[in-house]
Amino acid sequence: MSVNTSDLTDREKEWVEFSYTHEKNQDVKRTWEQLPAEGVKSYLEQQIPLLCGDTGALMQSLKETGYEAGEMQEYKKKTAELIC
Repeated sequence: MSVNTSDLTDREKEWVEFSYTHEKNQDVKRTWEQLPAEGVKSYLEQQIPLLCGDTGALMQSLKETGYEAGEMQEYKKKTAELIC
């Protein structure tokens, strides 16, 4: 299954696809898959302050989810490049 990114900019689409592909929590993946296009856009807009604000909190969250150090750095870099 995939995520409906039809309402997103190219950079937002790239970030959502990257995030979805690297997501370790299957419940989160299913939530992304079930959202309509406007829901994906709304969810992303809600997440941007969290993703682009406190990078320490972002890193801690990723670590708790099971990301390895290299994966965390890649996630942080992609987030900064594409949506922050």
